[in-house]
Amino acid sequence: MKTKLMAKYEIMTIYKIDLGESEAKELSNKVSDLIKSLKGKILNQNFWGKRKFAYEIKHNSEGYYDVFDFEVDSSKLGSFKKKLNLMDNVVRYLITARKG
Repeated sequence: MKTKLMAKYEIMTIYKIDLGESEAKELSNKVSDLIKSLKGKILNQNFWGKRKFAYEIKHNSEGYYDVFDFEVDSSKLGSFKKKLNLMDNVVRYLITARKG
C-alpha cells in the first residue's frame, strides 16, 4: 500500500474588490472547502481583508487578501491549482511549500 505524502503549504489568494467583504469571505470558504475536498487539512487561516496593490493587476488596484496554511497530499497540488484557475473572482494566488 502506498503511503500518502502530506506536505505543508501556504497559499495567499487575492479576491476581486467588487465582491465586497462578505462575498470575499464566502469565496474564502470555497477555497477552504476545495482543500478539504482533496483530503487536505487547514492548519491556519487568516483573512486579511482589503489591501491596496503595489501595482495594478488585471485593471484592479486593490483586493481582498486571504492566507491559508494547509497540508495536502503533494500529488493533489496540480488538481488544486487547476480548480483555483477556474475561479473567476480570484485575481491571483501564490502557493509556497512550508518546512516542518
